[in-house]
Amino acid sequence: LNLAPSEVLEALNRLLDDNRELCIPETGETLVPHPHFMLFATQNPPGSYGGRKVLSRAFRNRFLEMQMDEIPPNELCTILERRTRIPSSFCDKMVAIMLDLQRRRSSSRIFAGKAGLITPRDLFRWADRKPLSYQELAETGYVLLAERLRQPAERLAVQQVLEATLTLAKLEPTKLYAHLMEASPRIGAGGEGDEKAMATTPITAAAPSLVWLPSAVRLCGLLSACLSHAEAVLLVGETGTGKTTMCQHYAA
Repeated sequence: LNLAPSEVLEALNRLLDDNRELCIPETGETLVPHPHFMLFATQNPPGSYGGRKVLSRAFRNRFLEMQMDEIPPNELCTILERRTRIPSSFCDKMVAIMLDLQRRRSSSRIFAGKAGLITPRDLFRWADRKPLSYQELAETGYVLLAERLRQPAERLAVQQVLEATLTLAKLEPTKLYAHLMEASPRIGAGGEGDEKAMATTPITAAAPSLVWLPSAVRLCGLLSACLSHAEAVLLVGETGTGKTTMCQHYAA
C-alpha cells in the first residue's frame, strides 16, 4: 500500500470514508462501490525497504491495522518440509543458515545492501531445487544466496556459514560452475526433437564463437541451473560483461 502513488491513495481515502465514493477526475464520474465491497492491503515497514512512504495516521485509521511478526523458526521448518517434501534435517539446516546470515547482517556492515537480505522465499526456492545430499544442499545454497552478492567478502561469508552448518560439505566455486555448465539443459546443436544430440554435444562445441574463460563458465553454469528449474533470471552487471551474449546463446 505504501508504494502506491499519491493520487491512488487520495482516491482510496475517499472510497474508505463515510461517503464511500470513487471519483474519476478525467471523466467526471463518481462510482459507488458494491455494498459488500472490502479492501485488504499489505505493506512492508517504511524504514526497512526502499521507496516506501510513511502513510498518514488519518489514512491508516481507515483500516483495521494488524502487525505481522516473522514466522517462528520451528514453524518455518514445518512449512518447508510439508510444502517441498525435502527431509526435515535439510529444513532444519536451511533455517539455521538463514538465521545465522540474518544475525551477521544485523551485527556488521556485511550484507548491508538489499541483496543481502535472506527471506523465506529464498528458502522455498532453495528447497524446490530438491538437493539430495548435504553437499548438494550447500552447492545449491551457495548458488542462490552467494551469487547475488557483489562483494567477494560477502560471498565468502556465505560460503563459510554453509560449510560450518553443513559440516560434511566442501565448496569449490570454480568446480561448481563447471559442473553446472556440464549439466546445462541447452548444450546441444541438434534439431527439434533430437534429444540425443542435445544431451551429448558439449556446450563448447554448440557455441564455438564464445570464448570459455572462467567468467563465461560461471555465467553459463548459473544460468543453466536457473533454466533447468524454470526460474526467472535477472542478470545484473556493467555493460560488456556478457549478459546479452549469454542470453542470445540460450535463445539460439
